[in-house]
Amino acid sequence: MPVQLTTALRVVGTSLFALAVLGGILAAYVTGYQFIHTEKHYLSFGLYGAILGLHLLIQSLFAFLEHRRMRRAGRPLKLPSPRRGSVALCIAAYQEDPDYLRKCLRSAQRIAFPDLKVVMVVDGNRQEDAYMLDIFHEVLGGTEQAGFFVWRSNFHEAGEGETEASLQEGMDRVRDVVRASTFSCIMQKWGGKREVMYTAFKALGDSVDYIQVCDSDTVLDPACTIEMLRVLEEDPQVGGVGGDVQPPGKGMAVEDDQVQAAQVRATEAWSVHQCNISREQ
Repeated sequence: MPVQLTTALRVVGTSLFALAVLGGILAAYVTGYQFIHTEKHYLSFGLYGAILGLHLLIQSLFAFLEHRRMRRAGRPLKLPSPRRGSVALCIAAYQEDPDYLRKCLRSAQRIAFPDLKVVMVVDGNRQEDAYMLDIFHEVLGGTEQAGFFVWRSNFHEAGEGETEASLQEGMDRVRDVVRASTFSCIMQKWGGKREVMYTAFKALGDSVDYIQVCDSDTVLDPACTIEMLRVLEEDPQVGGVGGDVQPPGKGMAVEDDQVQAAQVRATEAWSVHQCNISREQ
């Protein structure tokens, strides 16, 4: 049977069923027929209530059948082929809470995607920012795959004592570290989040097909990259995909003061903290 005919029959059948239910409800309401009731009619169950209950039951049944049909029609999750698209995860960090940063980096380490490149750019290169580089070494460092560079400047503002030659040397060094390392950390002169993202994008260039971004207090699901990339590769008209941002501690037993803190963090999460992936142009 053609799909259009099937759809039309379902629309007509649903409409007729809705009209029948509506007519039954109106008739039951007008007649006021009751099956059982107490002596003074404090409690009663009549035809009107029976039709409403039957309507709810049938709606629930149809919803269950439709949900099962959609689940069966859905394709199983497949890992995108490495040859189809390479991905770099860019993490923006600024004076982050050490515990949040560790959780973020550990979650990035657990992402189930082959050859995922992780680039953390720290917005600040002063002594008080050095603890973030230490945490990077603690979680992702210690191997030949990890690289780092402390830059006195950024791509739009030269640091103290920089010459034109040393500035260009620093740009080249940032690019080399990011492209040669599976895990890289760049500490640069403060310039705001846009400058941090610019550094990551500029250093990566066209070396990857997709760029995924998040803040340094985001805990990433191991399947996040696969799920978002699957959406991108299924539809060439989609240029970017956003993740499902949830407040910290969801589903966990916490104390009152932790709940209050989580509520503050949740408000921030909906406004600025996201995990997105987009095509590299």
